[in-house]
Amino acid sequence: MNLIKEKLQQLATETDAVKKSTVFKQYLDTMAKFWEYSYHNQLLIHFAMPSATRVAGFKAWQELGRQVKKGSKSIKILAPFKSKEDDDEVVSFFPVSVFDVSQTEGAELPSIDIKLEGDDQESLLGYLEEFCSVKGIELKYQDLGVNGVYGYSKGGSIVVGSGDSVNMRVNTLVHEIAHELLHRNSKSSKKQKEIQAESVAYVVCKHFGLETKSFTYLALHGASSEEIMENLSAISGTVKEVIEFVCFIS
Repeated sequence: MNLIKEKLQQLATETDAVKKSTVFKQYLDTMAKFWEYSYHNQLLIHFAMPSATRVAGFKAWQELGRQVKKGSKSIKILAPFKSKEDDDEVVSFFPVSVFDVSQTEGAELPSIDIKLEGDDQESLLGYLEEFCSVKGIELKYQDLGVNGVYGYSKGGSIVVGSGDSVNMRVNTLVHEIAHELLHRNSKSSKKQKEIQAESVAYVVCKHFGLETKSFTYLALHGASSEEIMENLSAISGTVKEVIEFVCFIS
């Protein structure tokens, strides 16, 4: 428990440091200008431009110091519009034009990277796949497309992005395993679930020599050092379960 607490305290300190950085604040200001994609809009973007990563309207790109390249074909998505009818609020949708960052040029955008490179943790990935098998968790690798998701889990199944490096798949898989072990019937907030899952990933990966960017991930979810440490008990039990299994079969 003491060793897990020590690693968790390190994660908490690193997360607070990221949140205080100028680059992180600039990143949040920039991201506020991008569309929050609904599932349907994600599909519209994917079918129009499968390679798209960041989309925004013509004026939003100008506010970010970038211009849409001449001749670029817009991507149509649906934007909500709220109106009043007989004292009732009515939400309707209408098409708007957005453009991917690849269709623009100009000032560089600030970036916050949570992806891991490298393929040296292939053995650990295999042990985690075996863990899922033993626990009755269905695991699939799929191309997750434009939505920027590296993996997700739901009721006994996990999907991990097939296009990511081995080390990124390890980090993602531990994160989703934690969701499966901790949150199948949990009524915790999304923020608390993400704190618990990514903290488990951080400690497990660090134990096996894989450095992650969990502090950046948690900073993006607004986690504070106090909130991270408050979840020590739940995190500790899950960390032990995964590590002990891997050590037993390796």
